[in-house]
Amino acid sequence: MEINPDNNYHKVALLNRLRIFLVLLVRIPLPILAVLIILQIFILRYASALKLNTDIFFYPLILIVGAAVLSTPFLFYVLIKEKRWAWIIIFVVMVVLPCLFYYSISFGYIFTIFGMTVIMIPFYLYFLLLRYTVSEWLAEYEGQEMRKERKREEARRLKEEEKWM
Repeated sequence: MEINPDNNYHKVALLNRLRIFLVLLVRIPLPILAVLIILQIFILRYASALKLNTDIFFYPLILIVGAAVLSTPFLFYVLIKEKRWAWIIIFVVMVVLPCLFYYSISFGYIFTIFGMTVIMIPFYLYFLLLRYTVSEWLAEYEGQEMRKERKREEARRLKEEEKWM
């Protein structure tokens, strides 16, 4: 299989962009999501008795959900360009099906604080897994480039030896 250098460069640049994107999506919203889950467990349980305003939890959650939803088209674009069909199937199984299942058993109350948190957990877990896998893909491309460079060096060295003989 011959590697087209321009195409390979484009793939590496696209994967680097995806890796940076995933790092940002995992490092910023994931701790916020974890804090929101902990706060939900302790505060929202007693919010009605204490007459607390729980809308404050809703706004950061909307930003987290928005970031996840808005990043999905770029994620699919890269996965389709890379022909990583298994990761698209994993996305459907890990994110879409649980979301549809939760929607069906929650009778449409998916836009509650608890509902959106439940939906975002598998989404960001998928992002976390994909983040580490994209680094492996980049290492593969680097290995292919190094092997290609070694072949060129070997061919150049053989030409030099033939020239002296």
